[in-house]
Amino acid sequence: MKKTLISIFFIYIKITDIIGKTKEIYKKIKKGDLMNFFDYLKNIFIILIFLQIAPILIRSIKNQYSKMLMPRSKVGLIRIRGILYNSDYYNRYLNKFFKDPSIKAIMIKMDCPGSASGTAQAIFNEILMLKREYDKPIITLVENISASGGYYIACATDAIISPPSAIIGSIGSAFQYLFQLKEFIENYKIKYKAITAGKYKTSTDPFVDMSADQETLLQQVLDSSYEQFAEDVAKHRKLSLKDKEKWAEGKIFTASQALELGLVDSLGSAYLATQIIKEKALIKEEIEWIKPPRKTGLLKWFGGQDASEEEDSSMFNAFATKLCKFLEERYLQNKLM
Repeated sequence: MKKTLISIFFIYIKITDIIGKTKEIYKKIKKGDLMNFFDYLKNIFIILIFLQIAPILIRSIKNQYSKMLMPRSKVGLIRIRGILYNSDYYNRYLNKFFKDPSIKAIMIKMDCPGSASGTAQAIFNEILMLKREYDKPIITLVENISASGGYYIACATDAIISPPSAIIGSIGSAFQYLFQLKEFIENYKIKYKAITAGKYKTSTDPFVDMSADQETLLQQVLDSSYEQFAEDVAKHRKLSLKDKEKWAEGKIFTASQALELGLVDSLGSAYLATQIIKEKALIKEEIEWIKPPRKTGLLKWFGGQDASEEEDSSMFNAFATKLCKFLEERYLQNKLM
């Protein structure tokens, strides 16, 4: 703590020194020293830049020393929001957090109404494979909804915690937005002709009437997808497939209802989820939540990657570490002199 105060003190001296020099601007202008005037403008610009990054620097300096004084256990936190069509981002950070030995557990904060079937299955399988290799606890905390593909992903985790009124379930498959628009365009005297090879190629073409064979094919695809979904849920939630008409069939439930059916493990919020994480990962100290980085503020202008809310970016951490070291060396030199 003493070193932190010394470091901040030196930064304060530097800022006040630069600001003090700017008071001479008016005098310099009177003397016609325009070159020095532009130097002062440059210093003012540097101050403005510094003030933009000062909070991050100070937080980084504080973190450098607080971590030594108050050790915390790291837990990865991944937010899954909205409808999903791509698994790359989530799988990348799942791999990163599972493979990082300093991260003791992972929490998925879920607010997802569904996804493309392949995307949900890809994330689901990725979690299962990583769990087998690294044996690290991972749980899901639902905010408002965990349905369809979102629930598929949650089933791969070790526990699902949800507020009582959140929406859970929708275990099923669907081809959405299969509009039949042939008559509509014909009313506007628009002609449409699809040239294809294979009688099923226009099955999802909205401007061509769907044949009975095509509809049967699409239904078979959905049935296969649904069976895979239901089997995975039954296996990992320890439910009976014979009773799937109770907990599947596209039905949605409140978390209170889902708890009775075995679709969730506990009713609660972030506090309970944190306690479960600590219990599963054998964590006694406080938790440091590690989030994937996001672009914010000044770094967006330069295409850089900024820090998450609780964790500074590696660039500022490295800079802050070097700054602390430099200030400490200068302090020791001045003390010896």
